[in-house]
Amino acid sequence: MEIQIPFRVEYKTAGAVPIPEIVGSLLALQRVLEEAGKNLENFIPGLTVEKVDVRVEEISHGSLKELLVVGLFALFQDELREELPTLVEQYTGHSVPESAETLLVILALVAIVYGADFVQKLALGKVHDTPTKIFKKALIRDLAERTGKPEAEVKKILDERYGAKTRIKQLGDSAVKFFLPSKRQSNAPIKVNDVTIDSRTVADAPSDYVYEGTIGTEKSQHHDAVQLEIHAQDRDRDASGWAAIPRGLHHKRLRMKLMDAASPEQLWGHNLVVGDIVLLSKRVGLDFEPVEIHLVRIHDRN
Repeated sequence: MEIQIPFRVEYKTAGAVPIPEIVGSLLALQRVLEEAGKNLENFIPGLTVEKVDVRVEEISHGSLKELLVVGLFALFQDELREELPTLVEQYTGHSVPESAETLLVILALVAIVYGADFVQKLALGKVHDTPTKIFKKALIRDLAERTGKPEAEVKKILDERYGAKTRIKQLGDSAVKFFLPSKRQSNAPIKVNDVTIDSRTVADAPSDYVYEGTIGTEKSQHHDAVQLEIHAQDRDRDASGWAAIPRGLHHKRLRMKLMDAASPEQLWGHNLVVGDIVLLSKRVGLDFEPVEIHLVRIHDRN
């Protein structure tokens, strides 16, 4: 069965919104609504969402208005099907759970806010009681009230779902694109169906340049006298054809490059050496993962 649910977004912008920002906003909404549609399974017992289809019905200027229709290809348990009331008949002609439209909107906003909060943490570290966090708490409370689940249980479900690094990184990108048309025009409020995101919350949401400056960040740390377990040697690439496990710092084999003061001759035939290194790490989600060793100096084995 396909359930069709209308989803409306209005940016209270005064000026024209550039086409790339409109496209970015629509792509962000597609990702967020696909996520929210699947997440409905956690809050409507007996519901299985097999596919989410997001279609654009109308785009208009002045205030930028985007009307989308979310098609949920869903299955219900038989006992739930018997109790389904009709809703949004003018859009669908199908029976849907009474709370489906409202829950979809809330879960879409939840996905956006979790993504925005993720980017904030990347840029600022731990932050407390920001408008984004306050909005996030209010959405969790509203979701709990509408589903009859305890707030703690709702938060646990969402935290576990958005603890997946790939998913939250995608939502971080989507949140930035969603807010961009308003942030470029004096943090204009945004209305999503009947929910208004005020200017203060829009202003608090991460900007595109903040996101771009943080998501790809790397860091390097110097470590002296590290035991290196040598695992690979490539004689055709003397400086870069190496790999090692830096004991006590990381448990996996990492690519290793030799700096000027470290020569391949000092490594040949040895399974374990001690050296001074620079450990390069890249951001994965909120954490940094070591990706490469730069071997600066090899200690004398005597």
